[in-house]
Amino acid sequence: MKKLALGVLLLLSSVLHAETLTVGTLPYAPPFEMAADKSNHFFGFDIDIMEEVCRRIQADCQFIPMTFEQLMVKTYSGDINLSIAAITITDDRKESYLFSLPYLPSSGQLLTSSKSPINAFNDLAGKKVGSEKGTIFKEMLLDKFNSNIQIIEYSTQPEIFQALNNNEIDALILDEGSSKYWSANGDFKLIGSEMKIGIGYGIMANKNEQALVDRINKALLSMENDGTYVKIYSQYFDQTQ
Repeated sequence: MKKLALGVLLLLSSVLHAETLTVGTLPYAPPFEMAADKSNHFFGFDIDIMEEVCRRIQADCQFIPMTFEQLMVKTYSGDINLSIAAITITDDRKESYLFSLPYLPSSGQLLTSSKSPINAFNDLAGKKVGSEKGTIFKEMLLDKFNSNIQIIEYSTQPEIFQALNNNEIDALILDEGSSKYWSANGDFKLIGSEMKIGIGYGIMANKNEQALVDRINKALLSMENDGTYVKIYSQYFDQTQ
């Protein structure tokens, strides 16, 4: 009985002293993250990855929904500890933020409505393309198309889709995983092939969080080694990708 009581006390002690980390994420960007309700409960690939990391580093991670722009600002200022939202690691971003090891290759993919006459990159000349503010897609597209397209930025992905529905834009660009999700689950089609960019998606942290990032990297490596990563990945993506 005494051993049982001691075990319970140790368990309670570990719970009471668990580190609390604030994690910024997007409210709606399937299959990476989606809010389940208004109580900051989320699900998605990024969420499952982050929750498993938090479990392994013995932290209580609290997800906070915000726009992509806000993720960048609040992580930089230290208002939140971490951000996860299919954030592409780039050399420029590494000057201002710390990143975990990449947990997924990063690429962009153009998307439009299935009835659109746009089918290839060449069809986009002179067209309007929607992009999410704060992402790296605007610069990538202007460079790829020699500024021969107009990029219109929106704060959230639902706003981009609403603009497409209202014919305010001709196409949009999202992370490859998101575009493929919508082409499979909505009235949309992909334009051309994916466009590789950056070093991969990483968990982003403030420059002062090196010790935390080291712990996160250790957790990510252990998840890869014991098969947990593959189990999570297979729930959201085709393993032939």
